[in-house]
Amino acid sequence: MKPSPALLAFILALAAGGAAAQDRPSPPSVTVVGEASDEAQPDVAWISLTVRDRKPTAAEAANDNAHRAEAVIAALMAAGAGPKDIVTVGLAVSPVWSDGAGPRSVAAYEATNRLSIRVQPVDRAGAIIAQAASAGAEYEGVGFDLSDRDARQDELRAKAVENAAHRAALYAEGAGMKLGPLMLIQAQGAQNAFRPMEFARAAVAGGVTPPPIEPGPIRLSDSVTASWTLEPR
Repeated sequence: MKPSPALLAFILALAAGGAAAQDRPSPPSVTVVGEASDEAQPDVAWISLTVRDRKPTAAEAANDNAHRAEAVIAALMAAGAGPKDIVTVGLAVSPVWSDGAGPRSVAAYEATNRLSIRVQPVDRAGAIIAQAASAGAEYEGVGFDLSDRDARQDELRAKAVENAAHRAALYAEGAGMKLGPLMLIQAQGAQNAFRPMEFARAAVAGGVTPPPIEPGPIRLSDSVTASWTLEPR
């Protein structure tokens, strides 16, 4: 069956239209990166502590470690930490192997309880570290954060898009054109580093002087890639 003249004419028209669309140049466009950043003084501290005990048997090490951890947690709460601020992040009992010549053997067992403590405001961190050390904990380090980090990051996302639009408008003006419709926004990701402060591992008995805690500002940033079409002015 032969196609009708009308059908042939329709097919030829589609083919011609497709060829014309392929030959038509893409509209001019501009693609830029928008950026925004800010700095803020941290108002939250996270203290890392380890409660460690070494005994001849695994049971003795675990039992003694549990009692010592209870004493450390009680000291933390006496210093002002709340129950929701104290988090157990690791528990372990492992053998300690003998050194020297000859066959290796288990010399003892070591039990550890790793704790993370949220402190707000930051200026209480030194006193809490001292209290924990007096109760027999080893302090490993302290990091700093912002309680309103998410809200600050949302503001930077909006400012990054504004910055991209401003840059694109400048390029368009320089080319004697104006911005048309927005074609694309692609997030490049936020830079919001947690600021750590490391300490040498220390286990101190007796009274402990609170160490000075002076955190620097935390820098937040965000960036986007955005594209607009360009139109004649």
